[in-house]
Amino acid sequence: MLIPKHCAEVAVINAGEGFSPEETIEELVGKPMFYLTKYVILREREGKLRDGERASIVKVRTEGRNLLRMVAGGEVLAYAEKCRTLNDSTIDESMLNQVVLRAASAGSNDEAEAVILSGRNENITFVFLGDQDLTLPLKILLVDATPPRPSRLETLTRAARASRLISKHIEIESLNVDTTEMIMEALRGGRPILTACATEEFLNPNRSIMSFKTIVRGEGGNKPLSVDLIGCSLSQAVLLEFRKSTGLDLEFSLKDICPLHAAREVASRADVQGLIVRCCKMIDGILTLNIGNKPLMVLPWAPSLGDFMKAINDIVRLVAGLEVE
Repeated sequence: MLIPKHCAEVAVINAGEGFSPEETIEELVGKPMFYLTKYVILREREGKLRDGERASIVKVRTEGRNLLRMVAGGEVLAYAEKCRTLNDSTIDESMLNQVVLRAASAGSNDEAEAVILSGRNENITFVFLGDQDLTLPLKILLVDATPPRPSRLETLTRAARASRLISKHIEIESLNVDTTEMIMEALRGGRPILTACATEEFLNPNRSIMSFKTIVRGEGGNKPLSVDLIGCSLSQAVLLEFRKSTGLDLEFSLKDICPLHAAREVASRADVQGLIVRCCKMIDGILTLNIGNKPLMVLPWAPSLGDFMKAINDIVRLVAGLEVE
């Protein structure tokens, strides 16, 4: 698949009824174009894009260094017979996931090579589909830890849906590692519990639940301790370093709450095309992993809505084998 990086790369001209793309390219040679222009949509009319109108896509080559550059040549990317045009005010042309999945849905119905579309902003862009066959709806699995409830990723999903940032062709499912349940299960086993975060305040009033904070304060005493650590590899590493530096007589077994580890266990699900997780080792940025030929996006422990939407768009881009020029 191919999609322009921005609508500014796409010029739209009325080439006249019954236009020939090759003849239009010849007419464009030597004419000025805005410096960002890479593609030209040829139409038979002016005004808003209509569903089902005749249109074609041309890729142009320009020369020069000014704001207006001269067309030096071009090639036909998609003929009108293989283009589907649609106007859908429910999509935002700036949101890659909406544009790509709407185009894939329309193209699969018409066996089109390319879909030219306009949305609520009345900009015109296109998706060249090629031979990529997308499974729709595309399912993304969120893997997170609770509490809080709802999880951070679920909260971001609700915000994105409310803001109409996510395509209706994306299905989102949540899988949460329930730390509370893991703690209660470990308590039933009768061993003292150590948590990376101070959860004892709302889980249990007795001191059978400890945090790093209580150990640092010396509330564990000088006697040997044998505990279940409810945490991840990072909290395990911190505890090992703490034990080494203090000489604390402590033995522990790790009860893993890491969303990334949980995601690896379910990545083979045939109905899932991509995964998103949070990781406490990530401070900022997004890490892209490939798990079983599926994109797994690792977000910071405190991701923003922007981080979340970038992960969604990157999954669509990778699953679609998309080139963004």
